[in-house]
Amino acid sequence: MAGPRNNRKQRTLWSQSGPSPRLLFGAAIIAIVGVLGMTPKAFFGIPLAWPFAALWGAMGWGRVGLALRPMVLLVLFGLMQDIVSNAPLGCFAMINLLVYGVSAGIAEQTDGMRDTLVAVVGPVVMLIVAFLLVWGFASITSDHLVRAWPLMTSFIATGAVYAVGNQMFDLGRRPGESPGGS
Repeated sequence: MAGPRNNRKQRTLWSQSGPSPRLLFGAAIIAIVGVLGMTPKAFFGIPLAWPFAALWGAMGWGRVGLALRPMVLLVLFGLMQDIVSNAPLGCFAMINLLVYGVSAGIAEQTDGMRDTLVAVVGPVVMLIVAFLLVWGFASITSDHLVRAWPLMTSFIATGAVYAVGNQMFDLGRRPGESPGGS
């Protein structure tokens, strides 16, 4: 017996929440991972690659277009990362904003498509752009080419975690758009 209740899709709390709660949840995840990243990260003496958590927000939040609140959060996370990693103030904030812009640009050019090609190639392109920017800033500020492998392992970790948990950074709809309007 198929009644009207059985034909409807199960609505989860996440699917019913708007962009603001999703943004706050993603920001909390980034902050927690960032704070945990300030502790020594080694397993049986082997150093672990720690992800650049703010890039998760930059890649995910940019899929709905440009908005002020995600940009402010990305600047704050970038400034905190600059302080923790002794980078020149503003480097990571600029990298976060550039990746956010690339994400918004890809979303705009693909018309918000969520197919597999866009979902895989887009984040890979954004991670490559971010890697080149971090490596370039690190090399310029240290007056020599820095080793790429330690940075690459962190970017691999960033991409792997994003591939698994990218829905945590999906704001669901464009800023100002009403629910169900997408």
